[in-house]
Amino acid sequence: MIDYKIYNVILFIFSIFFLGCESNKSNVNLEIHRFENEFYNSNEENLDLLIKKYPYLFPKQFPIETWNSYLKDSTRLSIYKKSSLIFDDFEIISKEISQVFLKFQEIFPEFKKPKVITLNSLSKYEERIIYADSLLLISLDSYLGKSFYTELPDYITMNMSKEYISNDIAEKFSQSFVYRQNDRSLLAEMIYYGKILFLIEHLTPFNKNHIKFHSSLKKINWAEENEYNIWSFFVENDLLFSTRNDLKSRFIYFSPFSKFNLDIDKDSPGSIGKWLGYKIVNSYMKNNDISLAQLLREDFYKIFNKSKYKPRK
Repeated sequence: MIDYKIYNVILFIFSIFFLGCESNKSNVNLEIHRFENEFYNSNEENLDLLIKKYPYLFPKQFPIETWNSYLKDSTRLSIYKKSSLIFDDFEIISKEISQVFLKFQEIFPEFKKPKVITLNSLSKYEERIIYADSLLLISLDSYLGKSFYTELPDYITMNMSKEYISNDIAEKFSQSFVYRQNDRSLLAEMIYYGKILFLIEHLTPFNKNHIKFHSSLKKINWAEENEYNIWSFFVENDLLFSTRNDLKSRFIYFSPFSKFNLDIDKDSPGSIGKWLGYKIVNSYMKNNDISLAQLLREDFYKIFNKSKYKPRK
């Protein structure tokens, strides 16, 4: 089992300290700091130099012997070997990240590009991208391809390949900038995530459509084909304005499928509520003259009322 203690300490430090922003100047050529290469190509004699260069990646409460042991750990070395093969050429991913930054700056001129560092952190799935003020960490060992993670379920591993990196970065940025209202209704949750998904789509136009939903193309196609019935289910069961606690786990949380408690469940994508929220937001943007920055601050109820969302039978 992976020990997350050291990684969580690092994450805690990121959350507290401001690490100094890089220039806000738009630049297509993004510098990526490949920490995993630097670390595993170091040794006990020169590790001190690396610690001085990246002090925030080496919490002081852990002795240097800990880091030295990582250089010899067979599991970590095997993972590094795999990631080196998969991410030997980082040019395409770097260009995608640059485009995300540039598009984000168009919406939020005050946004400053973070320092981008790749590493093999052996982090939890939910923490594979860390965005903390001026720092963006990308855990490459969480993107080694579906077949690498044999102990995890399929609905998770399908998201663990390199084509998801730019999407996940866009998602982290979006979560930081989309206003979340103090409303416990299912509809408020749906539209909150719908805004995030709409923004992700704007930031990553080069990605396949289903990637932003963290689901398979087959399941998203199923949702598209059954949109009217899905919407009717929520309306007829009075779920939109319900504040029942179980609704988030059934329709919002990351899962292999949504829980209508019907025979069709396994055909559906997980988090169908997010997908439906995206549909409402998308309809709102098509039927109203409003900027993307304004959308992110807009009241969910206003979006719902003015969206004119009505799927065809």
